[in-house]
Parts: sequence; C-alpha cells; structure tokens
Amino acid sequence: MNLTMMLALWRQRLTSPIRLALLGAITGFPLLAVAFMQGAGLTILGDSQGPVLVLGAGMIGQDISSGVLQLLFARPVRRPDYVLTRWLGVAIAASAVAALQIMIALPLLAGRGMMPGMEEILPYAAGRVIESFGLAAVMALLSSLAPGLGDLALYLLGNMIGGVMQTAGRLKGWLWMDHLGAELAASLQPTIDVGRLLHGSPVSWYPVVAYASTVTLCLAVAIVVVNRRELSYASAG
Repeated sequence: MNLTMMLALWRQRLTSPIRLALLGAITGFPLLAVAFMQGAGLTILGDSQGPVLVLGAGMIGQDISSGVLQLLFARPVRRPDYVLTRWLGVAIAASAVAALQIMIALPLLAGRGMMPGMEEILPYAAGRVIESFGLAAVMALLSSLAPGLGDLALYLLGNMIGGVMQTAGRLKGWLWMDHLGAELAASLQPTIDVGRLLHGSPVSWYPVVAYASTVTLCLAVAIVVVNRRELSYASAG
C-alpha cells in the first residue's frame, strides 16, 4: 500500500465539485427520511453502492486516459501496489462515508425514541463496510479494462444484462437463465448478510467464501490487466 497515492486519490475526489454534490445527495436524502419518516430505521440509509460508484468511478481508467500512469510507473511504483492502493483508497473512503452517515442517523433516531440496539447497529455497519470493499474491488477490475469513466458504463451494463436475464428467465420458466442473471448481479455487488451469517443455524460459510473469491479474483485480474498494459512514455512528456 502506498499512502502517498492513497492521499492523492482522496484529495482528487474531495476537490471534484460534481463528485461532492453527488455524494452529498446520496448520503443526505436518506438522512432526511430518517429525520422525518415515521418508522424509519437504519436500513432506509440504503447500501454502499452509491458512495462506491461516486468515489470509485474512473479510479484507474482516468489515470490511463490522462497519461498519469506513465508518470507514476516511471517512478519506483509497483503496478500491483498501485491497483491495491486504488482499491483500498476507494473502499476506506466509502466506509468512512457510511460510518459518518450512521453516526448522524443514530442521534436523529434517538431523538424520536427509535434508537436501535447494538444487535442491529453492528451488523448493519459491518455490512456497509464489507460491501464497500467488495464493490470497490469490482470497480477496480472494470476500471482497469476501460479508460476514463468507462468502468461505470460497464457496471451499469452488467447490471442491466443481469436484470434482463432474470426477467426473461422468469417469464419463460428458464430457471438456469434466472439463476445466471442473479449470479451476475451478485458478482457485481459482492457482500455478506452479516445478520443472517451470525444468526443462521447452522452457520453457512458459502457467502463468506463466495465474497472472498470474488474480491480476490477481481483484484488479481485487475493487477494482471495493468501489468500487461503497454504504456507509451514518449507521449507522457
């Protein structure tokens, strides 16, 4: 992990007015629901998909398009370190956004006499963190494949294809297509239902193995793609 590159990524994201506006809307609107909707709980805050997409879109692709990679790799920066730092930077930032959102929501709920117990808070918070790291790995892979913000387009396209496959499978009664579409959608947003994992009897470790496999595979392929990418250092100057 390269702390300097991680700080540079955070600084880049925090100085982008568009990203900040989107991030404020994604995190702020659910908090309004918590403040004013009767019966609203932590689950109304949603998941980490929005923050990760806002913070992670173009995490590698924009560096490819702008020629930053040529300058980075002309220095003693290992390509695997670059990919892993990008992944960790986005995942940690999205986890911090989730933590801040939860910390704001709890006093709002407490003020209305609806403070959830720790048995609800901890699994929800852990799930948001786990989802942040999982989806950030998927975005790292997609960003290594497409320049600019092409990773966002690939992600949305993959979700659309998965949804179409599930709908077609149910309409036609093709269980294999429905299952394949569901697996595609799940692989694009790897997560673990912490509450079900903790309270399930017997405990099923399949979600943990599936999550770890997806994250590992995405990062491994992203590293291979970046390692094999040919960079023209002449054009960087």
